Amino acid sequence: MIRFCEDCGKRNDVTSIDFTAAKARFRCAVCGYLSPYHFSPRENALLEQAGLFFEESGTFPEILGSFLFHRDLGLLNNHMPEILKPADLDFLGKKLMQIHMSAQSRLGDVNETGLCIADKHIIVKMMGKTLLMIIACKSSTLPRDISERYFPPAGPGTV
Repeated sequence: MIRFCEDCGKRNDVTSIDFTAAKARFRCAVCGYLSPYHFSPRENALLEQAGLFFEESGTFPEILGSFLFHRDLGLLNNHMPEILKPADLDFLGKKLMQIHMSAQSRLGDVNETGLCIADKHIIVKMMGKTLLMIIACKSSTLPRDISERYFPPAGPGTV
């Protein structure tokens, strides 16, 4: 994605962002300035929803960890065990995005994909068209109250 630096005004082809302290920023390739990365209003609403999930997910014993993945920017926010490095999660996110998009292209309105590795389950929740929430769980589905509160079914006109 093309973004312009707020400090020097130079054009940047942004392929990753720094998502710390709940602020999205990219580093200018010319001057090194950390410019804010502006998401669409719909993406901002989804990021807020994801933030609420991250804040409360520690209280759910079935959830082992989670991370937010953007189709174009890769890993945005990480709440996974430290043994998994950001590069590992970015790779995993890309593969899960491919699997999810493949299922969606063949089956239509697929909003969730599941994968089981050993005794751990990975649930991929689509949040709009560009964001995935990837959740590692002890069970193959999220409890209904968690799913309904944080991931309501997508309606018509979803971005």
